[in-house]
This record gives sequence, C-alpha cells and structure tokens, in this order.
Amino acid sequence: MTGKSFTRYYRDGLFRAAVDDQFEKADAATKCGACITYAIHDPTRSDLIGHHADGPIIYVGQSKEFGKRIRRRMRDAGTAIRRPRDRIDGACYDIMARGAVPRFSVLDETDCVLDSLVSETNWTKRLHAQGYTLLNQWTEQKFGGLEIDRRSAPHEWLWPMTASDAIASGVDLLVSDQGRELPANLTAFPPKMRLREIKEAVKATGRRVRLYVK
Repeated sequence: MTGKSFTRYYRDGLFRAAVDDQFEKADAATKCGACITYAIHDPTRSDLIGHHADGPIIYVGQSKEFGKRIRRRMRDAGTAIRRPRDRIDGACYDIMARGAVPRFSVLDETDCVLDSLVSETNWTKRLHAQGYTLLNQWTEQKFGGLEIDRRSAPHEWLWPMTASDAIASGVDLLVSDQGRELPANLTAFPPKMRLREIKEAVKATGRRVRLYVK
C-alpha cells in the first residue's frame, strides 16, 4: 500500500516529533531578507572532533529560505523508496534508515547571497582544517586553506544569481560598447531573471559582458 499515511512520518509518533522539532528550529531561525549558512549533522555517530551533541557535521549549505530548504531535504530523503542519487538527500536517507533524524544547525547569517556563498565556503575550509569529512563538492569547498572573500569568489557561482540577488549583493553586469564599459540596468529586468539570461539579453554584436563585484 502507498500514500502518505503509510510513511514513517505518519506511523511513528517519536520520529514525527523529531522531524517537527527540526522544522520548528529552522522556521525560528528564518528571517526575511537574511541568508543562512547551515550545517547538517549525523546524530547516529559521535562527534570526536567538535563534540557536537547533534553528531559530526557532514555538509555545509546556504539558503535564503532556510525553513523551506530543511523541509525539502527532509521530504526528499524521508519519502524516497530507494536511496536518492543526490549526495545530500542520500546521506539524510541513510541517517533515517538507521532510525534517526538529520539535525541542522545555524553557522552564520548574512544579508545577501554573495556573502552567504562566501560564508558557506569559508565554513567548509575551517571544518576541513579541523578534520571533518564533508560532502560539499565545489572545488573551493573540498579542502582547507586560505579563505575567500567577495572579490575572490569564482564568477561561475554568480551567473545563476537572480537580478534581485545581484542588486542586493552589489554585483553588476558591465557591458563593453565602443571602448566604454557601462553597467546594465538590472532593475529593468524581472527580479527572478538570472544574470546569465540577462547577459544574453544585453549582449549584441561587438559587445562584451562581464561581472563586477563592488
């Protein structure tokens, strides 16, 4: 038999309470306009490095809709019939298969997406340096070393930004035309339009477009 009534969330009251507790904490930490850098913990193992009560950190992420992100992670892992291919959902699925619920904690809070990406990366570097093994896959997040800042963040991270996120993050699109560079008017585009799409819209024969971080 299938259907939501037969998932563990609806059959197991203790499991449901543990999941709901994570939802409530995420909702309480979510603030309008703020981006959250968060950690996922594995409560089925002891944290021998930082001695976190919630278990070792296995992943660092960031989101400007923290509550929704936690619900999606829990839902995708908890309703899967088989282990999801996504490495994070797969890890959460494994934790649930061992009878526990993934734990989430807030590491940092920033005012814009760019600063949040920098925060996420620098937290992975710090945790790697401490000895944690993380599931993060971006090259800059797979090892310790020097931390990055706004200007050294790889530009491939910025092209997926929306126009509204770019404005809030102080990121411009500079259009080169006849030897001059002028910023594109990002307010003239839909707020959710991606910079990579705006690039194609403003690009014309003989023009070059590049990102500029203020």
